[in-house]
Amino acid sequence: MNGIWERPNLISVIILVVVLAIGGAYVAFTVSQRPETESFTVDDDYFFPFNFDRLDVVSRLDHKLDEISGMSMGYKPDEIFAIQDEEGILFLVNAATGETIQTIAYGQDLDYEGVARVGDVIYVLEADGDLHYFPYSEDITEAVSQKIETRFSYRNDTEGICFDSLSNTLLIAPKEQQLNPADDNTTRRGIYSFDLQTMDMLDQPSYYVDELEIGQIVYGGNREYVFRPSGVAVDPITQDIFVLSSVGNVLVVIDRDSEIKHVELLETGTFRQPEGLTFSPAGDLYISSEESSAGNGIIATLTRMKQSDTNE
Repeated sequence: MNGIWERPNLISVIILVVVLAIGGAYVAFTVSQRPETESFTVDDDYFFPFNFDRLDVVSRLDHKLDEISGMSMGYKPDEIFAIQDEEGILFLVNAATGETIQTIAYGQDLDYEGVARVGDVIYVLEADGDLHYFPYSEDITEAVSQKIETRFSYRNDTEGICFDSLSNTLLIAPKEQQLNPADDNTTRRGIYSFDLQTMDMLDQPSYYVDELEIGQIVYGGNREYVFRPSGVAVDPITQDIFVLSSVGNVLVVIDRDSEIKHVELLETGTFRQPEGLTFSPAGDLYISSEESSAGNGIIATLTRMKQSDTNE
């Protein structure tokens, strides 16, 4: 009778079972360690103006946006520019109904992760950090995009992008490796600035989110909370920076000194894989998530509250 080491197929099966068991145990441990509290305001002077227990609208999108990966505000209320991560198509959708209003083919099929609008120019972020940009017009179905190569690469896996009017820059958040990682604190996730005046990017982050600080807030101890930025947006009212992570389903608010002001753990049943967020000019918040258990990608709308609303 052959020994186990003479049966490579059996060995492969055993290794696979062990790996799956370890992975399942890790997931179970992570879920069991998720705290009951889901909302943490760190700054006593900060009012978090959104109630995630009361989503105003959750719209289901066309199946072409099941893999929705980024959003940016359009020109009219509830109109959102969105992209998905497989095709070079820009979608204009109604966030209240989920209806697709317009589609614009702008490039070949690549891994697109984020979109930002600056005036009448659309910037689309590729996972390797390349920026594809083109002018928007409401009467077109195709556009010829230009490409800017940044200092990022696929090692960085850039996912989040937004326009910051305060600095006239595009804020870009890599999900994985940082630029110049040897110089970085290993628990910090940087947010980098692409200057629209010089059309160049700083090689050091302008802002950061610290995983250890999140863990201290969420768990109350010296423990990291895994955070991989998937979306970024600037609050037009306070100018604080909202950073979203689909890993860990968490939303973090930081100020311009990178101090954490609020941490919000998102409900996984609704936000299966949240990757996009944007604000209306009035400060209402939109968050997108890839296909949920109910099917279809979604956009959730959260109307901004006034502090007095919570005291009524």
